[in-house]
Amino acid sequence: MLSQSNNFRKENVFSIASEKELIGAFRPKDQKKLILPEKLRFPLNVQSYFTWKEPSGVYTYLVFKVPGWDLPRGVVFKRTPPGREPTGGLCSWCHAYGTSEEIGLLSVMMSSQVSYSYMICQDLRCIEKIEEACMLSGKDPEKYIADLYYRMEKLFENISNYRPE
Repeated sequence: MLSQSNNFRKENVFSIASEKELIGAFRPKDQKKLILPEKLRFPLNVQSYFTWKEPSGVYTYLVFKVPGWDLPRGVVFKRTPPGREPTGGLCSWCHAYGTSEEIGLLSVMMSSQVSYSYMICQDLRCIEKIEEACMLSGKDPEKYIADLYYRMEKLFENISNYRPE
């Protein structure tokens, strides 16, 4: 699907009609952790994916939808505080490099004893970083964005397929 802001054929565009629909995109146990952004207006038209942090910075939220899904899905990431000494890191989704304040360990609770952790951009600005890097290098970002969507889709598959022992 073509977007007005760019020419990517892989652009994901979707709409969220109401606050209830946005909250419903998250698992019931994650809905308890939701703090919606102030001044959010509906319908919410989303290009690629929608993300925000709650005020304390402990939780980061991601809402994503691929064309085969009926509804968008949401996930709550919990930020792992960085160590004492700043380090560098590489995002496993967009391959951007940054400090431990920019790239860090974000985890998704699967149960009270199990969580999945991902070394990714703390602000989940992966698509913007891909676009910036490709613009600077003169590369077509479409393949890299498609790879990012694939990695995000796999995250949601892992969450959906998790079965406690």
